[in-house]
Amino acid sequence: MARTLTISLGEELQGYAQQLVDSGAYSSVSEVVREALRNLREQKASSNLEQLRAMIDEGDNSGEPVDLEVEKFLSQMKKR
Repeated sequence: MARTLTISLGEELQGYAQQLVDSGAYSSVSEVVREALRNLREQKASSNLEQLRAMIDEGDNSGEPVDLEVEKFLSQMKKR
């Protein structure tokens, strides 16, 4: 269920949103804002996925895995 939210847009963004409505691409400024937020959400999710893939690649390219003794590792970290 949609809820009403009041936002303020600067003149430039308000004018651009209204141009999109006037062109027939959208039926209202609210529709423009909803679409923009959906696109932003998708962009952020895509960016997060790219970062995860880069981290996986970095791990894959970091060399052969080594056995790790947890207690010894924690002890060394505490000494730092």
